[in-house]
Order: sequence, then C-alpha cells, then structure tokens
Amino acid sequence: MVGALARAVGLVTLAATALLTGYALFTLPPDAVLTVHWGIDGVANGFAGKEALLIMPLVTLLVVGAIALAIRFDPKRKNIVRSRDAVSMVLAALALILGAAQLAIVRSGFGATDRLDSIVLVLLGLLFLTLGYAMPQIRQNYTIGMRLPWTIESEKAWDASHRFIGKAWMLLGVLVTVLGALSWSLAALGVFFVGLVVSVCGGAIVAYQTWNKKVSKKRRKARRA
Repeated sequence: MVGALARAVGLVTLAATALLTGYALFTLPPDAVLTVHWGIDGVANGFAGKEALLIMPLVTLLVVGAIALAIRFDPKRKNIVRSRDAVSMVLAALALILGAAQLAIVRSGFGATDRLDSIVLVLLGLLFLTLGYAMPQIRQNYTIGMRLPWTIESEKAWDASHRFIGKAWMLLGVLVTVLGALSWSLAALGVFFVGLVVSVCGGAIVAYQTWNKKVSKKRRKARRA
C-alpha cells in the first residue's frame, strides 16, 4: 500500500513538473530572466535565461537513468526488487524535491521573488525523514544504501548499519524540518551537516563491529576444529 502510494506520488509529481515546464516554455518571453541559485539566506543571487527551465528535467533524466542502469546490472538485483516499496519512497521524495526546485525556477520567471531558506530546509528535513524510514527496509545491494566492504560481505552488518542510520536520519529529519519551519536557517544547516557526518560515521562503525563479531566467531570455531 505504502509503496503503491509512493509510486503514484512520484509519477504524478513528474507529470505535473513536465506540464509546468511545458507551460512556462510556451508562455514566458524569449528574454525572460529566471533564478537558478539562492544564497544561504534564501535570497536569489544567480540568474539565467529561459534555458534554465531545462536544468531540472535534465537532472531528473540523468538521476533516473543512472539509478535504472545501476539497478539493471546490480548483482543483487533481486534484493532491490524485494525492497521496491522502500526504493519507491526514496524516489518519490527525490521527485518532490526536484519538482519543488522547478516550481521555484518557473515562478521566478513570472516575477515571483520567493525566499527559499525555510522551505528548502523543511523539504530537506522531510526528505531525510523519508530516507530514514526507508533505509532499514532496503535489502543488501550494490546500488542503494551503505555500500561498505563490511556491509557487502555481511548481510547482518548491512541490516545493523541501516537500522542505525534509519533511526538517526529520522531524528535528523525531524530536527531540520522544525528548525527550518522556525526560519532558524543557520541552526538547521549546522544540525544537518553535523548530524549527517555523525550518522554516516556511526553507521560505518556499527557495520564494522557487526562484521568483526561474525569474523571473530568464525575464527574461534576454526581454532576449536
């Protein structure tokens, strides 16, 4: 149910983004100026012509193509199929982020002067909340997840590290969303970057410890034999 809903959300978002882009391409004048970059304070500071409308569609195509290609040749492709609901949630969240970015670019072409500091941080927080929920459900593979020597060799290490990161990213997502909604941009960014580094390093440590326990157990059995 959740996976089907995520796939529907992703498809609707991509379709709506495509329609919005097509409308803007045919409506905006040739000399339209669009915002393509916002500073840390959320104020527009980078601009381009009408060709900027193609940035997000091209990024989307590249991301989807790279993921599809990687999954196609993944030695553990069956595990990705088993994890398709979780993968669908991740892809739907990415589609929403890219769609929101395209909406901001299109609106700037029609004269809107949106500040994006709060909304971007809220979306980032929601993205990591979604990723945190999905991570423990992703089975061992070479395409999506914590691909470390220990997690690839040991399924237990994979599962342990993804459970740890899942909980950490859900907490991180909630904190960044709340701080972003309160417009505490610098605090939200600080929490995000520190939390991201700590969670990834923690996940790697958990993976190594789990793998090492398995290896040590095998060695003890070998000595007894």
